[in-house]
Amino acid sequence: MTKAAHRVLARKYRPQGFEELVGQPGVSRTLKNALASGRVHHAYLFTGPRGCGKTTTARILAKALNCAKGPAPQPCDECSSCREIALSSSLDVLEMDAASHTGVDNVREVIIETVALAPTRDRYKVFIIDEAHMLSGAAFNALLKTIEEPPPHVVFILATTEAHKVPATVASRCQRYKFRPVAPEPLAEHLADIARKEKIDVDPQALHLLARAAEGSLRDAVSLLDQCRSIGEGKVTLESVRETFGFVPQEMLLGAAQALLARDPKALVVWLKKVYEEGVEPAQFLKDLRAALESVYLEKLGAGSGVEPAWSRALAGATAEGLGFLLRRLNRALEELRFGDSPRLALELGLFSAIEAAHDLPDWVRRLEALERRLSSGGGGPALAPAPMPSAVPAPASAPPGWPAFVSAVGAVKIALGPVLEKCGHDVRPEGDWTIRFAKQFDLDAAERAREFLEKAAADAAGRAVRLSLILGAPAVPSNDIVDPAIPETPGGAPPGTRWKDVAEGPGPGLKKAEGVFGGKARIVKKSP
Repeated sequence: MTKAAHRVLARKYRPQGFEELVGQPGVSRTLKNALASGRVHHAYLFTGPRGCGKTTTARILAKALNCAKGPAPQPCDECSSCREIALSSSLDVLEMDAASHTGVDNVREVIIETVALAPTRDRYKVFIIDEAHMLSGAAFNALLKTIEEPPPHVVFILATTEAHKVPATVASRCQRYKFRPVAPEPLAEHLADIARKEKIDVDPQALHLLARAAEGSLRDAVSLLDQCRSIGEGKVTLESVRETFGFVPQEMLLGAAQALLARDPKALVVWLKKVYEEGVEPAQFLKDLRAALESVYLEKLGAGSGVEPAWSRALAGATAEGLGFLLRRLNRALEELRFGDSPRLALELGLFSAIEAAHDLPDWVRRLEALERRLSSGGGGPALAPAPMPSAVPAPASAPPGWPAFVSAVGAVKIALGPVLEKCGHDVRPEGDWTIRFAKQFDLDAAERAREFLEKAAADAAGRAVRLSLILGAPAVPSNDIVDPAIPETPGGAPPGTRWKDVAEGPGPGLKKAEGVFGGKARIVKKSP
């Protein structure tokens, strides 16, 4: 008794109807409606990345057109025509691989010389041209007239991964359908369904990893599952998937991410040493780290979910701003790695420069804030070092309860906003909510953008829900001359031969704007006529 030939999962579970297509609802719905209404076009162009179902959909469409019970949106899969098309053995459905048949002679032999012949048995003669962009210019020219005015019994279906290489003269004569990469969630669900049917013991997390590794290709995802089943003898675990395809271990990614966010170069060196010892490719390490951080970043923004619990716990204290900064650095490192001749050096420079920049950024912000405070208060001198900031500012009698704690909490997260709140007027309204008055429109706008965070910090400080009223109208800043105190004021007014000229007297929009930003009063000296 002979043993039945093994069929790979990608062929065994190839979709046989429009409702079985994964991740292409728009294409499936449009083609079914066209078949139901009898509006069949003579030429179709299917475009999209590899493995997303273009050729499979072409065969399903051919079955729907030639089914004994059709044309119908749902082929029966029982008649001779449906079975032969599924096995690629139908005499009336001709498939041509343009990657290996690129010349004009191939087009003439397969298509032009047979297109006028009536179908052998079926309703339509269907020509499926796979990788159509590989045809030569002469082949496209030979095909053009036939596609433009084919016999009524002929349907062309062109499939390509590079639509821009198909001449516009050909593409304009086809109905175009765009296939998109299959999202990870539908891919994982499809793999789980196959695993149930094949009785494969599989870890759900392993399925999500396979779906992500397939990068939108349904065919690749199923092939990866088939490979893992063979290696694991019917059992697929997260660790076996990582080991088989060279994915970076989870603890290695978590350790490196925590070292980066903690700005700890010594810890990062330890994890990089493990990366080298395990033989992990630098590019793979950066891609996996970027993918993990991206999921946490989207969750922090409220735009994603489904982050692994280990990552949520490990990066609980990270901010969206910090994660976004790291993601940009990782992108840059990957770009430099692609064009450099030392992957290891590109990896180290990318990660350690992220730590250095993260150290420098808050320092520059503090120095700029110190400069603004000095300019607004009339202070002089070239030094840019920030003055020591008090840990808590004494609150007036009418200050809201918990105001110092509120200012401190805001300053710990919003570096630029904390010092601004220290100078704001503030009081409690009769109903218990807070009013905060800002001196500058710029600061008020910044606070409005952070309102949700500010109200949460106020609630934490006050021990109850607090609504904030943010308004413009703080006490006026004392008038100060922006002069160097090292130069004494000239007795009796302006120096001889000159006079003080107020900014408002003449055209001085730049200085007026400076007054509005920095506060205080600016005066200029002008020679007397």
